[in-house]
Amino acid sequence: MKPRWLLMSDIHFKLYDLDRVIRTADWIAYTARQYDISRAVICGDLLTTRASQPTHVLSACYRFLDKLASAVPHVNIILGNHDLAYRHDYATSALEALSISRLAPFITLHSEIAGHEWDGRRVFVMPFREEQGEIVKALRDLDSKEAAMMLGFGHLAINRAITQKHITDPQTGEAGRPMRYPGLTGVGDFAPLARTFTGHFHSYQTILQVTKQQHRDLQGSVTYIGAPLQLTWADLFDTQKGVVLLDPESLEHELVINPHAVGYTTVEANEVLADRIGVKEVQDKHVMITGKLSRHEYVSTRDRLIKLGVRSVRDWKPVAAEWQFGSMSLGNTVLPADIQNQPDTGRKILEELGEGRPPDLVRPLAVASLGLMGDGTERKPFGLAAVVKEYVSSLGLGASLDDRREILTLVGKRLLDVSKHPGDKAASAVNYKDMLDLSPRSTLFIPSTYTPGADMAQSIFAAYPVSIEITNFLSVQGTLRLDFKLQFRPGINFIVGHNGAGKSTIIEAVTWCQFGQCIRGGLGVNDAVNDVVKKNCSVRLTFANGYTISRYRKHKEFRNRVIVERNGVIQTQFEGPDAKSTQASINNLLGVDFSTFVRTVVLGNESAASFLSSTQLQKRQLIETVLGLEALDGGVETCKLILNEVDKELGDIQSQVEAKAHIIEHLTSRVKQMDEKLRYLRDEATSFTKEMRIEQQKQALMYKEKELERNKLQEELKALQPSPESRGALLGIRKDVSQAQDKVDKLGVLTRLAQARASIDHERATIEQNAKATKRHLDHLEENLEHLLEENSTLEAPASVTQGDKVKKNTEASSGQGFLLSITSAFHNLWAFILQLASPGARSKRKMAEQPSFRAREALRRWGEHERAVAGLAKRVAETQDKVTNMIDRIAYLHRDVANRTCISESDVDLAAQKFTAQEALSIFSQLTVAAEQLRTLTKREIDLQCAYESQKGKWLRKQSDLEAHDKEINMKKKRWSDVLHQLRLRLASKNQEIATNEGHFEADAKSLVKYRQEACELNRKAESIHSHREIFTFWQSAFTRRQVAAPTTTFRGFVIERHLGELNKLLTQILMVMYQDARYARTATTGALKALFEAESEDSNHDNDEGNNISVLEPSLSIAPTLDYAKKSGGERKRVDLALFFALFMMSESRSPHRAGYMLVDEAFDSLDEAGQASVLKWCRWSAERLTYLFVITHSQSLVRIAEKEGTAEGGVGASVVTAKAGDRGTELEVNGVRIGVPPVPRREHKA
Repeated sequence: MKPRWLLMSDIHFKLYDLDRVIRTADWIAYTARQYDISRAVICGDLLTTRASQPTHVLSACYRFLDKLASAVPHVNIILGNHDLAYRHDYATSALEALSISRLAPFITLHSEIAGHEWDGRRVFVMPFREEQGEIVKALRDLDSKEAAMMLGFGHLAINRAITQKHITDPQTGEAGRPMRYPGLTGVGDFAPLARTFTGHFHSYQTILQVTKQQHRDLQGSVTYIGAPLQLTWADLFDTQKGVVLLDPESLEHELVINPHAVGYTTVEANEVLADRIGVKEVQDKHVMITGKLSRHEYVSTRDRLIKLGVRSVRDWKPVAAEWQFGSMSLGNTVLPADIQNQPDTGRKILEELGEGRPPDLVRPLAVASLGLMGDGTERKPFGLAAVVKEYVSSLGLGASLDDRREILTLVGKRLLDVSKHPGDKAASAVNYKDMLDLSPRSTLFIPSTYTPGADMAQSIFAAYPVSIEITNFLSVQGTLRLDFKLQFRPGINFIVGHNGAGKSTIIEAVTWCQFGQCIRGGLGVNDAVNDVVKKNCSVRLTFANGYTISRYRKHKEFRNRVIVERNGVIQTQFEGPDAKSTQASINNLLGVDFSTFVRTVVLGNESAASFLSSTQLQKRQLIETVLGLEALDGGVETCKLILNEVDKELGDIQSQVEAKAHIIEHLTSRVKQMDEKLRYLRDEATSFTKEMRIEQQKQALMYKEKELERNKLQEELKALQPSPESRGALLGIRKDVSQAQDKVDKLGVLTRLAQARASIDHERATIEQNAKATKRHLDHLEENLEHLLEENSTLEAPASVTQGDKVKKNTEASSGQGFLLSITSAFHNLWAFILQLASPGARSKRKMAEQPSFRAREALRRWGEHERAVAGLAKRVAETQDKVTNMIDRIAYLHRDVANRTCISESDVDLAAQKFTAQEALSIFSQLTVAAEQLRTLTKREIDLQCAYESQKGKWLRKQSDLEAHDKEINMKKKRWSDVLHQLRLRLASKNQEIATNEGHFEADAKSLVKYRQEACELNRKAESIHSHREIFTFWQSAFTRRQVAAPTTTFRGFVIERHLGELNKLLTQILMVMYQDARYARTATTGALKALFEAESEDSNHDNDEGNNISVLEPSLSIAPTLDYAKKSGGERKRVDLALFFALFMMSESRSPHRAGYMLVDEAFDSLDEAGQASVLKWCRWSAERLTYLFVITHSQSLVRIAEKEGTAEGGVGASVVTAKAGDRGTELEVNGVRIGVPPVPRREHKA
């Protein structure tokens, strides 16, 4: 039978719409039986959630697998990303039970990249991998011929794959062009395989190789099986849902459509309100209402649809989100490597993908033109300078200022520009004349360190965080590195954990890094340092705009510095002389200070309460900060400084006029005194000149006398100088003495060697005498030995002597004889003959033992005497042996002994023995005596010549000393006279200089008198002009002030607040509508708040006014309007309204402030609400996530997390990410889905599938 395979993927068993998933699963099992399938292949994502699986959801999944296994012989399951419990752990899964070995080969779970053979066809399975480079590498390692016959099955993210087939415009209900995936792995990486079938994206599609698109050749193509049913709003209008039938031999495939696939649809609001929608069209479906809706129309339409039996109605978005492309639009389908590869803006990606659709259709279900936010809120900072002209024009001015409105407007704008830079102390550098200059010279009063952009929008600081590195900060020990793209999910990120675990670490670190202060109160500057490490505290925060802020505390290298970098280059202009000025520069860069940041970006449980319980003045101050009115305080200070400067200048003018008159009187007196002084100085100069002439004549006469005396001394010195001949004779005799001394030294050395030679000769003579004596003694011993041998031949051994005793005696005699034989060969031969004769003698003595006893005794006596003679001979032989040994040693160590006695080295003794004969040695002594005598004679002659030479030289030196003393005396007199002349010249020059100075003063005083009279007249005219300018700055000082006046628009501050209070009310109304979208709850559970809004909406609709134009939640006093019955509400409902007010203020700050935070920090602000209240604030958080990138919510409430995950699943999104904070051994540790983040990954242990 021909095999047929059934392919499916992305079934996603989940709690939401579980009945629809089960219905589709049953249809898949029925289809398998209907088509007689031989093998079923599931390409990932049987499940939806990673870590936690509801029991009944897991049971439904296993029941489906049981039905499928009953209908199909073999089931192969390839793990997808939603099947895995943890990231980077490809073995831990809720489907792990299917890997039991007894289930094979009926059910096989694939968690490893590998090749297999199914029904005779080679296949290559590719489970999900975070880094798809592993899969590409495995494909490249395959044999090309073998790979060309292989089928690939996997769970892949391919570049340009369709992630959402239809992008729906909620206003028109029309579908636009599809959204494609921007990834790093392309279809070309899978070209080696015959075909590839994969899961992961939910739209059924086939991607061909680039070279084979014209011929529609499926070789090497990648086919996405797609989800078998519509699972999220991203699947809207995508009805091609089902499973794929595959012929493994021919590789032909067919899509079998699921009749239960459709579960999402759209309806026109007008059709519903006109009752033209049938029950079957919407029953048991998720419905999105299209058309341009008001709040009242949406709630009414939703109420009718619920009555028709719809599963749910998609939430209405009254607040439009600024479109931004990000990974959140694709949910969990985006791989980390692909997230990093995405560009910063969505438009750039569209251009690369060739998509020409407008931005409002790219993001799924985004309302671009409907939302009130797009109509009522500007997406640029609020510029106060633009309102100045309108304010001035609206006032009725007096006669003195009415014709000067242009200069008033110009000065007001310039005051606001200067007040924006208080950290640079710009006001102190402002000249009020520059303020009044009608020419465009604004750069004259802008600080040199400030570089303005082309317009106000360029000064916006886009604070979109990219990464943060926390080291030894608060509860963190060591370093915690967090990459926002990789380790946090765009949207809501819950941070949970026990008290003290460090949940607020991220929020505190972000705040401290930027502003040097923590949100929690009571902390000193060093309290931010970890209590265990106690040093090297730092936080480094990097933004997407290229700026990086690094703050250090007690750091070994950077101490307490704050470093600002841009694209890796340190910006030193932000570092001031102290911490206060540095922080002011950073605040100017960020566009926000700490107080405003913690009130508008950080939503803490305490901060929200403090805002809503604050006084009217505190609320007004915060709103003024949001509107940028803090610059007016700087304007007031600038006006004060300028007015003080003007008043001071007027006072200075009068003081200067009085000073001029006094100076003129003083100069007249000085001219008379200078004339008398000049006459006296000229007389003194003449006297100094005459004295100098006399001194010069005396000096010339003295020089002549001293020169004659010196010539006489030089002649005497020349006569006493020693002759060269005496010097040569002395040198010659010194040379002869040196040569004689060298000869004596040389003979001295030879004498020592001669002495050694004499000692050697003496020792040799002694040794020769000893040798002769020993020779004579040896001759005597030889005679005794011969006698004993003769006696031994005649004696008979007595019978009592045993054979053993005779052997012993013979042996003893043999030892002494052996020594003698070693001296002479004759002894050796004789002794050997004696030993040969010893045995026959012994035998003959045994035969004589039988003779009479008389004979025996005689023999015994003679034998004893013989033995004693032998023993004596042996003793003398031993003594002679010792003497010979001693003589041998003396001969061997003769030279060494001589060297020791004469204290000469042994090598010199050897040299003397070789070099000299006895006669030569004796002649050396006589030579030494002659040489020594010659040396004494030459030395005496040298001494005589030296004495004569020294005597002559001494006389010459004494005369030379006399000449030098004479020269020294002349030099001293020259120096003394030179000093006298120099002093006279200095005194004369000083007098001349004093004369010139006084003459110059005399002329200058005369000119100054005329000048001061002219300046006095000019100062009087200047004072009149300054009085006319002072009135302008007095006007703006009054306009910028904070004091309350009767008319709200009298001051510029009140004018701006009144102008924008309506916008704040509009935002607050929109947020309340988002939080209370459920019409049934709004109409039953609320009586005042939403009822008032709905009534206002209805009235506005009937009168065709702008939406929300007459709705006022806040009065001009910033208190809640009485129409909302705020005081009658419960504590929970009042807190919802309070939070809505806070959110509105945040949105206005985000759109108006130069600091545009791409994130929001919430610290346990939602925990005290009930589930309905938590659901309402989460709705706003979901909408705000489209304007912000990250929302970090610290919470202890599990219900809040559960609601967020449930709503995320219901909308087909990704829910919310949960980050768990734990107190580990090394401080705070963060985990996501059981995997620790913020530290380098620990090598994981390999698991077997």
